[in-house]
Amino acid sequence: KTLVDERSLLKPVKRTLIHARGCTAAKLIQVAQREGIEVVLVQSDPDMDSAVAGQLTGKDTLVCIGGNSPDESYLNAKSVLRIAEQEKVDSLHPGIGFLSENADFALLCRNRGINFVGPWVSSMELMGNKSNAIETATRAGVPVVPGSHGIIGSAETGMEVAETIGYPVLLKAVHGGGGKGIKVVEKPEDFRESFYTISSEARAAFGSGDMYLEKYVTNLRHIEAQVLRDSGGNCTILGLRDCSVQRNNQKIFEESGSTMLPENLERDVYRYAELIANQVDYLGAGTVEFIFDLDNNAIYFMEMNTRLQVEHPVTEKVTGVDIVANQFKIAGGGSISGLTSNPQGYAIEARITAERTAVEGSAIRFIPTPGDVTAFSIPEAEHITVIRMVEAGKPITPYYDSLIAQVIVLGENRDDAADKLLAALEGTEIKGVHTNIPLLKRVLKDETFRRGVYNTQYLNGLLDRIDVQEMIAEGDAASDTVQVTLDRSAVEIEGSRELKVISPSTGVFYDASSPSEPLFAPVGKTLRTGDTIGLLEAMKLFSTLSLKNCSPGGSFYDPEKEYEVVRVIPTPGQAVNKGDLLFVIKEAA
Repeated sequence: KTLVDERSLLKPVKRTLIHARGCTAAKLIQVAQREGIEVVLVQSDPDMDSAVAGQLTGKDTLVCIGGNSPDESYLNAKSVLRIAEQEKVDSLHPGIGFLSENADFALLCRNRGINFVGPWVSSMELMGNKSNAIETATRAGVPVVPGSHGIIGSAETGMEVAETIGYPVLLKAVHGGGGKGIKVVEKPEDFRESFYTISSEARAAFGSGDMYLEKYVTNLRHIEAQVLRDSGGNCTILGLRDCSVQRNNQKIFEESGSTMLPENLERDVYRYAELIANQVDYLGAGTVEFIFDLDNNAIYFMEMNTRLQVEHPVTEKVTGVDIVANQFKIAGGGSISGLTSNPQGYAIEARITAERTAVEGSAIRFIPTPGDVTAFSIPEAEHITVIRMVEAGKPITPYYDSLIAQVIVLGENRDDAADKLLAALEGTEIKGVHTNIPLLKRVLKDETFRRGVYNTQYLNGLLDRIDVQEMIAEGDAASDTVQVTLDRSAVEIEGSRELKVISPSTGVFYDASSPSEPLFAPVGKTLRTGDTIGLLEAMKLFSTLSLKNCSPGGSFYDPEKEYEVVRVIPTPGQAVNKGDLLFVIKEAA
């Protein structure tokens, strides 16, 4: 790898390419405009008409990167860099997802003379590899979770480590993230199969099947510290966040403090975060994440995110420090030597996502709901910050994650902040799509949440305690979308014995689990109502299609009968809308 002198690129940012979409892009554009920086925004085909693109002014430039899915658009590094060069930008802000933690992408930018608004390539390489990150933390004198502390070369080696530290253990992909490439192994007989499954999944998702192993701490809180560090080595740990209200390892609420973390461990978190930032000569904004082991009253380093976090506004709210503006300042060679952190009050952020709740058997599912937003308003007040990616009259597309808004409130204390956030959500109106607001409100009203004594399994317990059907009804009413009840004539094709199979929601259709796998429902195949006939991907989540769940508001196919596939309408990877024709079938002879 050739690498230019990265420090030579640290010049004041005048014209930057924002490589982001949704709420992240909305925030970055807002700050860049306030700082007098010209914006070049790249957007995919579906995002070109977004509310975010509408934030641009006459000084800014909107460029279509083409394609629908992330692979075709935002993950296409060559296209992004071509646009950066054509638009003569001096810098590129990589946002939060996509290529923001990709050291190779940062290298490509800098080798083309484009200042990557982020850490040095070496820091990204070091902390992006979770095995190396753990070694780095250990060298810095920061405690880590007991485990392999390095890559496991084989299932056999992993089993030896697991026996030493005791089950349950956590298998993790070295290059994993976002809740992917991770699996709990409860007992020795499950280890081998889990190792090969997760390794294969990681290879497919992240390009590497390398795995490491750590003790599975079951009773924990998720704590993180916000780092800002400049090229002169000035380091400020701005604040601490608790992100323990999670679903499937994805954060739903973030707070500017932790209700259970004792003062001595809070001081340790600040100290450890600074030790690690200095150890890797960090540059810019980053987050050091920790596990707070409640059983052992211990703090362990978990990982470092070498980028901005979705939840950074919580820290901005209590400190008054603009983290994104400081990212641009540091990237311009500026100093933060005078920057101090003095948090005032308490802040909580809620993530509003476009999804509906459904009960399938004994399981509660949260299904992404793309669609056209017909009304969108969130109360405005000095103590409320709203970052949003939609407005009335704009669509939410199925191609990306389901986050549509972040609502952050500042209160005098935690109870005051929770009251204010609840009032803001009570006054929010979003129609045309379902959202998770009914769930968010139930969390804020919950006695256990208010007491602040819980762990990362909290949300599962809440769902067991509440009336889920009541929550679903509230979501249906708030979305103002009617669940139509139809009779069998809705799927009959006049003058024939053939029946339609129509899409239950908007998404991207797939006829097989991968291009190399057999088709779920090829022409001529005989099926029963519960058989999988396809997959629908919406907002990075897959749901299975069957005749049973392709019945809009009714039950049109007899579970006692078999049906033959006559025609398959969409092609693999094609976007379909709710109500679109997917298959034509007939009763099997």
